[in-house]
This record gives sequence, C-alpha cells and structure tokens, in this order.
Amino acid sequence: MSNFLCAAPWRGLHINPRGDVKTCCAGDPNMLGNLNSQTIEEILHGPVMQEVRQTLRQGIPHEQYCYNCIQAERYGRSERDWHNQLNPGFAATQVSDTDYDPVLIDIRWNTTCNLSCNYCNEHSSSQWASLKKLSVQSGTRPYSEQVCGYLEQHQSSIKQVALIGGEPLLLKENEHLLDILPETCAVNLITNLSVDLTTNRVFAKLAPRHNVGWNISFDNIGDRFEYVRHGSQWDLIERNIKTLQACGHRIGIHPLYNIYNATRLTELISWTKQHGISTHWQSLYHPEHLDPLRLGPDIKLLAQIELRKVLARTDLEHGERSFLQQALNNYDQPRDSVLIDDLITHIQDIESRYHTSTQGQFNQLWPEISNLL
Repeated sequence: MSNFLCAAPWRGLHINPRGDVKTCCAGDPNMLGNLNSQTIEEILHGPVMQEVRQTLRQGIPHEQYCYNCIQAERYGRSERDWHNQLNPGFAATQVSDTDYDPVLIDIRWNTTCNLSCNYCNEHSSSQWASLKKLSVQSGTRPYSEQVCGYLEQHQSSIKQVALIGGEPLLLKENEHLLDILPETCAVNLITNLSVDLTTNRVFAKLAPRHNVGWNISFDNIGDRFEYVRHGSQWDLIERNIKTLQACGHRIGIHPLYNIYNATRLTELISWTKQHGISTHWQSLYHPEHLDPLRLGPDIKLLAQIELRKVLARTDLEHGERSFLQQALNNYDQPRDSVLIDDLITHIQDIESRYHTSTQGQFNQLWPEISNLL
C-alpha cells in the first residue's frame, strides 16, 4: 500500500461522546488524545498526529491508526474514500506535518437520546442507560466552547458537517455549531426524527439552510416502527417528514436489515416509494441474534421469500437493489451457529424488563416469526 492516499489527517475532524479526537470516524479512538485533558490544538498539532501524517505522506497507512480502513478495503470501500472525494487533488507530499484545515467534521457531543430502540444500547443512548439504571454523562461538555471557537477560526475551509448523536436535534451544542458554519456548508444528519420540529431549536437553525440532508433511522412503519423504536410515534414521523419536504431538504431513510423487517420489507419499501423517499440500507452487525441469517432454516426461508418478492419490483433504486440482492446471496453462505434461543431471550428481556408496555406485542406484530420460535 505504498500509494495509500488519505486527506483525513489534514482535513477531517471527528470527536466522539467521550471526547476522543480523531480525524475520521474510522481512526483509532485511543491514539491522538482526549479533550478532557488536552486542548484541540495540542491534539491536532501534537507528536502522535505528526507521526500519523509522516507515515501517510510516504503513501503508507499507519498500522494502528488506519487499521479499520485497511480491514474495510479488503471487502470494498472505506471511510477514507469520503474524505478524498471532498478533497480532490489533495497531495500529502505538498503539506506539512502541522498543516490542518478541517473540511469534513463529525462531532458527537454526547449520547443524549429520547428513544431506546430495541437493538441499541447504553453506549449510544442515554435513554437506554436510564432504563438500565446506569450513570451517564450528559449535558454540555466543558470543551464544547473551545471546539466551536477553533472551528470558527477555520470556518472558511469547512465544506461538510455530519450531525450525529445520541439524537442531534436534542444536542444544544449543535445550535452554536450551526451559527458558525458557512451557509454553503453541507449539513447531513443521522436522526430518529422523533421530536416536534415546530418547537425544536436545532431545526429552527436548519430550516432556512438549502444544503441539508436528513438520514432518518428507522426500519419499519406503523405499529412495528413504534415497537422497535421505543418511545417514538409513527404519526409524528410522518408529520415531520412533510415539514422537511416543505423546506426542500434532501430526505432519505437508513434502515438496518434485521429480523424485525426481514419478513416485512414489502410494506416498508412500498411506503418509501409512495412518499418519494430514498432508501440507504445498512447491515446490522450487533446484536447477532437479530440477524435473520443466524436464526435457522425456517426463518431464513421466510426472509428469502420476502427478498425475492421485493427484488421483483421494477422501482428499486440501484443502491437499494444491490444491497437487497447481496442480502439474498448471503443466505447461501453457511453460518456456524443458530441463535434462536438468544432471540427469544432478547424478546423476553425487551417486553418484561425494559419496555414492559409492549408485553406480548412481538407475537402479535410478527406472528409468522413467533410461530417458529
């Protein structure tokens, strides 16, 4: 990999809820530094960051920092593709080890979230931490003003920002961040959209902007949506989508392929086509017991039948068709273990320990699956 080009160490900024600084989402979170003990300048211009840049200026990936991209590229694209697309013509040999101008930023201030989705956890949702009676550090981080001040000094270079959470519409720090972003900057959110947009202060700052993309996280519609995205209301989602469409913003959904929708793809896809909304599918890696490929031959057969049914449609987008075709192909690959017992435990825990108001609803909403458990 002597021609390993990556602009991220000179042009990217990622901060996770713990305060770890990286220059991309895929970078090693423990290498560069943490904002609870260092300033952002100390981290981005420090010796570890310079070591990473020196390695990449030779066209070689840093063995530790770049590990996730190295692994991802064994199977396809990686995070660095995104950064390189935003920095055409970037040449690491023409910049110094201390040169830095943020072009793509992704700051996840904390894990504040209003939902406890069935496959999420306490590390990504304060609502889950509350349900499990775990302490969670929420509220404004002491370094937020410092970070915003640094970005304000470099605002002319910022081309794109990703607002992620927790739930980005509930993070007050995003109000300040949006104030300092150039009007030309593209803003992309990953959101559950389960807040009232008419009173939301982050949305009030987003509404007048023209270059905004909404990536809405859900995988089902109606009652099944409310079961999986616990704490949400389907009618609120539909109202909010109409509000976004009136703003002229880009709208898409990011469903995760899993047991909750594997036998109900037709109704979700039909809804997206009816409302003119694009769909960007993703794989769910954890927990593994929600993967329909790991749930035995009877459930696999139901999922295959549903996939063939939707693949017979003529209105699928190219990316959508490619993902669903690959999902079907995956059923031909052997799996080491069957996790039906783990799925049963998961359903019991959800309905009897955490979301007690949903007791018995899985059997009602997915009878075709419950009959096989």
